[in-house]
Amino acid sequence: MSNMNRRQFLKVGLSGLAYFTLEQTTPKWVMRAARALPLSCLTSGRILVILQQSGGNDGLNTVIPRQDDIYYDALTRPTIHIPKGMEINLDGLNGIHPSMSGIADWYQQGNAAVLHNVGYVNPDFSHFTSTDYWETGGVPGQLMPQQGWIARFYDNTCNGHGDPEALFMARTGSSELPDMMAGSQNYVPPTISSAASYSLQTGEDRAARLNAIHDMNNLPTIDSDVEFLQRSVNTVEASTADIATANAEPDLYPGGYTADSLGNGLKLASKIIRAGFDTRIFYVSQGGYDTHANQAISGNVTTQGDHQRLLGNLSLNVDTFLKEMRDTGNLDRVLILTFSEFGRRINENGSSGTDHGAANVMFAFGGGVNGGVFGGQPDLANPLRGNLRHSVDFRSVYSAVIENWFGAQAAPVFGQANYDSVIAPELARLQFVKTNANVKDWANYG
Repeated sequence: MSNMNRRQFLKVGLSGLAYFTLEQTTPKWVMRAARALPLSCLTSGRILVILQQSGGNDGLNTVIPRQDDIYYDALTRPTIHIPKGMEINLDGLNGIHPSMSGIADWYQQGNAAVLHNVGYVNPDFSHFTSTDYWETGGVPGQLMPQQGWIARFYDNTCNGHGDPEALFMARTGSSELPDMMAGSQNYVPPTISSAASYSLQTGEDRAARLNAIHDMNNLPTIDSDVEFLQRSVNTVEASTADIATANAEPDLYPGGYTADSLGNGLKLASKIIRAGFDTRIFYVSQGGYDTHANQAISGNVTTQGDHQRLLGNLSLNVDTFLKEMRDTGNLDRVLILTFSEFGRRINENGSSGTDHGAANVMFAFGGGVNGGVFGGQPDLANPLRGNLRHSVDFRSVYSAVIENWFGAQAAPVFGQANYDSVIAPELARLQFVKTNANVKDWANYG
């Protein structure tokens, strides 16, 4: 069944699963979905790729404030600062780490944005707690949301649009569902560590799975919990064939991705996009940014140390992904947004590293990005207990994506009071992504 026919007939993505063609194993709720032919929400065809830099990335050594003498002062970062002139100049005020030449090229082409000073009030220095804030869209002093902000966005935007497609969103490169995508009342996204391992089992195991599906299909669906479970089972099973189809897409840049979570995640996301599936949101991650020690090697800070390796890995994989999107005509419909749970302290510690900090830098990449630097320069002269102060609430960045990129409403996701008091005033100066009206309409893409 072609991609176009699959979209027209069965929006839940069951093409290629032979056993679902048997009447006794065809889910009753799938039959209803086929008859209803529901249209997907977010029909513009635009795609968001969330990229987590887990551990707390050191933003000051990622995007260097090259005109700020405090950064180069011997009391600030005597051994780990990037020596003046070694950074790649972006806009005069800012330079990027020399290991990130691929990303620097995209910036110079106008397809990358730097978002400075992003954070939240009363920053928490716990990896777990701060990650919870970034993943759920909560902040200190307010009740922690029980859903991830992507899950709330999905429920608020897509409610009433019928059963979701199996691959409407996906975690790629890992089998762990991120909190950002967890808690939807209608949809559990598939998590795929690798295409090779994401497949139906055979033999007795497969027979047992078919029997379990048959039993699940025969349960009454007047109970919302039962129907949710049925839908979740279907999502996992249905997406299996889709992933196999996507994995057959060729590697356009052999060796361009690293064989780790980030490389595998972006590689599979590229294949899913290029195969023509209707996935709208991806989540990929890169770990290792908790650089308390050996962040950089004195005398060789641009070529040795954990941070240099991590940023070089990031740049290589993002560059390869964006090239594949460009070469296949998808660059304008894809937006990559990076985040890390916090930055690092302004001053280095005694172990050639940096400790947990506060405000940080984010990146946005893609053909729909307004290239440049947003959020103002980091204020090293006015620290908050040794940390950078935030001037941009991270929820405002998310809201700019929701409203300008997807053309949806952010207030229901983060609360009207938060939107009115914090988010709305900041959106006017966060035009890092082209508005929904200014980007090519991809509604009929593929």
